[in-house]
Amino acid sequence: MRATEDSSTHGQQHNNQVNATATNLKRTEHEMVALHHLEMAAELGNSGAQNILANILASGILPFEDDPELRLRHSDEHGSLEVQADFAEGGQQLARAIILWHMSAMDGNIEAAMTLGYRHFVSATSGNEATQLITEGMLQHYQPSGISVDDNTNRKNVKRKKKIKDKVIMHSPLATAHYGVLGTCETSLAYYEAAANAIMDELEGGPLRGKVSPARDHHKLAEIHQRGTSSNLAHHNKPDELGEAMQYYIMRANNLQNPDTGAAYKLATMYHHGLKGVKQDMKEALKYYEISGNMNSWEAAGQAGKFYFWGMGVEGEERDFKKATDFFRRGTPGGIIGCKRRFNNKLAIKENGENTASNCDHPSVNGMGLLHLYGVPMLVATNVTMAIEYFELAKNLGNMDAYFNLAMMKLGWMNPFYGFSFDYGKRVNMQGAMEKDAPSKAEYIEAVELLKRADQMGHIQAKHRLAMIYSRGVTVNGVNVVPKSCQKALKLNREIAMGGTTISKRMRAAYKQYMAGEYESSLRNYIAAAETGSVEAQVNAAFLFEQGFCLGMNRLNCMKASVRMWRAAARQGDEEACLRVGDFYYYGRLREDIADDHMFNGVTQRNIDYSMAPLPWVRYILYPEDLLPTVKKYGIKTIRWMLSKIGERTNIILERLGEEGYCSSPSDNANESQPTCAHASDLSAGLEKEQRDHFGIAAYYYRKAADDHESARANFNLGFMHEWGLGLTQDFPLAKRFYDIAASTKGGEGELAVQIALACMNFHELLVKAAVSIEKWYIERRSRESTQDTEIHRSIMIDGSLTTTKDIIVHHIFAGDTALILILALMLTRLIQNRLERRR
Repeated sequence: MRATEDSSTHGQQHNNQVNATATNLKRTEHEMVALHHLEMAAELGNSGAQNILANILASGILPFEDDPELRLRHSDEHGSLEVQADFAEGGQQLARAIILWHMSAMDGNIEAAMTLGYRHFVSATSGNEATQLITEGMLQHYQPSGISVDDNTNRKNVKRKKKIKDKVIMHSPLATAHYGVLGTCETSLAYYEAAANAIMDELEGGPLRGKVSPARDHHKLAEIHQRGTSSNLAHHNKPDELGEAMQYYIMRANNLQNPDTGAAYKLATMYHHGLKGVKQDMKEALKYYEISGNMNSWEAAGQAGKFYFWGMGVEGEERDFKKATDFFRRGTPGGIIGCKRRFNNKLAIKENGENTASNCDHPSVNGMGLLHLYGVPMLVATNVTMAIEYFELAKNLGNMDAYFNLAMMKLGWMNPFYGFSFDYGKRVNMQGAMEKDAPSKAEYIEAVELLKRADQMGHIQAKHRLAMIYSRGVTVNGVNVVPKSCQKALKLNREIAMGGTTISKRMRAAYKQYMAGEYESSLRNYIAAAETGSVEAQVNAAFLFEQGFCLGMNRLNCMKASVRMWRAAARQGDEEACLRVGDFYYYGRLREDIADDHMFNGVTQRNIDYSMAPLPWVRYILYPEDLLPTVKKYGIKTIRWMLSKIGERTNIILERLGEEGYCSSPSDNANESQPTCAHASDLSAGLEKEQRDHFGIAAYYYRKAADDHESARANFNLGFMHEWGLGLTQDFPLAKRFYDIAASTKGGEGELAVQIALACMNFHELLVKAAVSIEKWYIERRSRESTQDTEIHRSIMIDGSLTTTKDIIVHHIFAGDTALILILALMLTRLIQNRLERRR
């Protein structure tokens, strides 16, 4: 009976395996078909397909769960799809991706334009945003020394051209500084300007009307993971508002008998700007602004009037200028005269040290200016002079819309054909005045200053207008009024692109998915945003890869994908990214020997988690089973170190023999009678070189974090590396300096750790000094004996007359070095046998 049950269970398991294999094969076939259709759509000119396919090629990450068969799909034409460890890597894959991005951007795809703009920007800064942008003009004027000039030029021109000094600013020769393109400020600006223009079209034609910036998510998962509690988190990492709190505010605001004005205004503000993870909803914002405004809240009334004036949160036919007028008047009691009196009284009281008077609501004041500028039949007559007065007062009250409106009027916006006209500083009647064809030089300068101020306050339309001015420059009557500035235009357009709806939607969706436990969906959104240059997306994607969400990839590919994102974020100046890249190389996570594990296991994940923990040794208390592999690992390292020391001593003897003429260097014409001096350390050089290189890269990124961000962790790590000579020169005074800096930065958070490290370093320094003293004594002792030993060896090698061969062999067999070599060889043999047995 039991045998029958076992047989039935085994058969069921076999059937399950067969079904799972069939399901996987079917899924792989469907995914191959999907990839084929994606490629066909890209070839036919679909911009979305081109952008997706370019992202796949550049990163090497498939849009569904990883499968080796899918990676080999392109082997016939383009080779296997490879995961890259840097944005600059990719070869033919990256070249195809850049072509696809360009085609997609030319068809209006915002993400593709941003991606190429970002890559050209990195190249123009040689991979370091702190450096000056390279422009086309710099390259045209660059003339390296030694280049001959045209023979047809005269001697005077030759002398003048030879006096041109070499430009220091030029493209970096490093491939990692270019991300597959050789960009300049102008090429980057072309892509970012296209993206910014498309985003502004979306904003001004959408529910936001260009008057509100899209809500953006700035959470950094790595920082949240490190800090843990909400009290220790930075403002941008605070958790989203809880649903229960929102329900409470809604209940209080919708109380029919006594609505809570404060709760209604708070809800309206959260919906208006999308604060604390709340969905940005203009309709809901208007609803609660109205509730609060009807309860005599001037601030809410001003916002409600703004919504009705521009048609925000309402359909086209629901746009109501009458309601806008009513709400604006509530926030401006007494009109322009009353508001000016309040403003002057406020200034006088403030000078006396009191602060009890209240000003009119500045959005309402600006709104009244708009009403007088446009005019509302039967309600407000068009009067540009009055509009200017309202705008000036709103500007003095700190309203960014007023700054923008005044700037645009100076540039010729809303020049009316009736009533009074503000003729660029002079109030004249339109019937007796001629319109000017263009603003004057002074008006352009004033307009630019007003736009700058509005931009500083967060006005996205002012930022866009200012970018357009800097991109082309302004010339009035042959005079360059506003110089063309590629750097300024690029900065502004880049800010517009990064703050636009495209990336904002991805980032908010990704964080919501992460909080809901949909980690792979979140990761894919972060990957797409990371390609466009979003540093938050790069950090979050790298963190999720590092945490083991690998989309089906093996461990090595997952680590490559992670460090690719960390590197990109580090080049943009992110402190945590600099530290993480350093940690990747310090702990050897990118070494080829980790490719044996196809997937992550518990030990692998704990290697990652506890390498960043403040007390890494706690791991061995919680997981004692991890101790044995660690002991084995460091035991092997110890044996290798001891063998290397023996090799160093052998090398000294060989070098001494070489100096005496008994062996030759590899470059000489050596033969069997004249042996070649070979260093024992050369045998392990290949194994050690990779580790040394990784330590050097780790030190570079730690130093970047220390110099740019005064990172306590980076300074501590540099101190530790100097103390032990890991990738850096062993230097105890310099190590102490870095330890001291780590203790004094960021509020002294690392002071305790530094004190412990300094105590250990002092003991370590004593041991090293003792070892050096013993070695010095030993060398001196050996040097006194070496004279006699050298004569004996010389006599033996010349004529062999002093002793017999048997005596020499016995002398070497029973030497201390021979015994040590024998013991270590036995230990190594036993370790190799154990490893072979486990593989069997």
